[in-house]
Amino acid sequence: MSAITKEERLEINKKTYKPLIWLGILSIVMLFAGFSSGYIVSQTDSLWVKITLPEAFYTSNYYIIGSSVTFFLATLFMKKNKRMFSNLFIFSTLILGILFVKSQYEGYLELNKKGNYFTFGNIDKVIKNGKYGVDYVLYQNEIELVMKDGYFYDPADRGFLKPLNEELDFEKSNRSASWLVALCGIHVIHLLGGLLSLIFVFIKTLRNKYSSENYIGMQVSSIYWHFLDFLWLYLFVFLTFF
Repeated sequence: MSAITKEERLEINKKTYKPLIWLGILSIVMLFAGFSSGYIVSQTDSLWVKITLPEAFYTSNYYIIGSSVTFFLATLFMKKNKRMFSNLFIFSTLILGILFVKSQYEGYLELNKKGNYFTFGNIDKVIKNGKYGVDYVLYQNEIELVMKDGYFYDPADRGFLKPLNEELDFEKSNRSASWLVALCGIHVIHLLGGLLSLIFVFIKTLRNKYSSENYIGMQVSSIYWHFLDFLWLYLFVFLTFF
C-alpha cells in the first residue's frame, strides 16, 4: 500500500476542512436566526424597552472591520509567499480581535450603568438610570410612549391629560436587555473560538508552516473570522433598527 503524498494530503485537507467550516457556520446562522426571531416576538410584550446601543459597540465596528481587512491581507501575502507581511497582518488581526472583545466588555458595563442587566433587571432600573429618548424608549403594546416631566403618556394624548405610570408595571423584567446581552454575548463566545484559531495560525506562521502552496489552515480560519465580522455587523444593525 503506497503512502499518501504531500500533494494528496493537501487535496484531502481542502476537501475536508472547508466543508466542515461551512457546516459550522450554517449551524451558527440557524442559532442566531432563532434568537433574532425570539427577540422580535418578545417586542409584542405589553411593555418593552428599546435600548440604545452603547458607544463602545460603535467602536467595536471599527475593530472588527479592521480585523477582517488585516486577515484578508495576511492571506493575500501568504498566497504570494511573503511570510513577513503575512505574519505582521496576522498579529494585527489578533490585536484587533482582542480590542473588539475589550470594547464589547466596556459596552456591557455601560449597559449595566444605565440599568440594563442580563438577568434580575427590571424596567424601573432603566427608568432611574437612563435618559429617555437617549438611552432608551418605552413601548406599550408596540406603541412608543411619550415622556413628559417624569410621566409617560400615550402619543394620542396630545394634551398630556392621562399619565400612564400607575398602570405600567415598571417592576416587569427588562427582557430586551436580556436578549441584547445574550445575542452579543453568544457572538463574543464564538469570536473567542476565532481568537484561539488566530493564535494557532499565528504560531504556525512564525514556524513557517504555511506557504503559497499550502495555507489551507489560514484560509479556513479567515473564512470563520470574516463570517464573525458579518455576523456582528448584522447584530449591530438588527439591534439598532429593530
